[in-house]
Amino acid sequence: MFYQLRRKYSWFFFLAPAVAILLSIVIFPMLYSLSLSFHDWNIIRSQAWKWIGIDNYRTIIFEDPYFLTTFKVTVLYLAGTIPLQFIFGLIIALILNQITGKIIGFLRPVLIIPTIMTPVVVGIIWRLMYNPDIGMLNYFLTLFGFSPVNWTGMPGTALPSVMMADIWEWTPFMALVMLAGLKALPQEPFEAALVDGASSWQTFRYVTLPLLAPTMLVALLIRLMDAFKTFDLVFVLTQGGPGMSTEILNYYTYRYGFKFFHLGYASALSWLLVVMVTIVSIIFIKIIRNRGTYAEGA
Repeated sequence: MFYQLRRKYSWFFFLAPAVAILLSIVIFPMLYSLSLSFHDWNIIRSQAWKWIGIDNYRTIIFEDPYFLTTFKVTVLYLAGTIPLQFIFGLIIALILNQITGKIIGFLRPVLIIPTIMTPVVVGIIWRLMYNPDIGMLNYFLTLFGFSPVNWTGMPGTALPSVMMADIWEWTPFMALVMLAGLKALPQEPFEAALVDGASSWQTFRYVTLPLLAPTMLVALLIRLMDAFKTFDLVFVLTQGGPGMSTEILNYYTYRYGFKFFHLGYASALSWLLVVMVTIVSIIFIKIIRNRGTYAEGA
């Protein structure tokens, strides 16, 4: 009897440690922050939690002008990085897909180097290149007769500078995901297009893109969710400045929580960010499912 019970529930003893860790480092902090978002709590004032309901959320959405500013900066940041990463990644993937032999085994590890670097290291590298006095970019500008630029110190160039570092870091990820998708495509449609006399552009437009669409959408979804969480690059390069020109939502949340110590307000900001990412993810997942159904039907 005991032996049968032990065999029947042995899975529990294997799963229990993982579930316990998940509950302790993921589920509990999420529930704790959700509860905190409905309270007013400032560590500096050493006050007890004060229940205020949805006041934090109402203040953020309807009364906080800085939230609207950071939201606009975040949208600009997403619009300026993800499309370019997608386009450059697709171009690189198409080029690599034509390369055969041992060289492709060398190019793929080299290509992934920027992505496997920690964002802090990437930020430090680009901070040195952006340095007004000793930076490499200004060296080349002066070499061609242009004046040096304070890349991260002016409102007009600070956000594009952060975008450039992000594009450099994550374009290889997009390229490798789409390269994997290209390698997995069935060859029969391409052979049929060749027999029918389709040009390279027609084959790309009417065969490659429709078949690759689910993979492209998955790459965009992963990158979009990750871009919403961008913090390290902004922290290292600009710390949200000058002014609020590079202060995206994630950094704004950090500032409220760990500089002003309004932890209830910062928790509400975090959950609003979670809601935004969830809505965008649901939309993308529905599109991916529709594209997958269409591809199966085709």
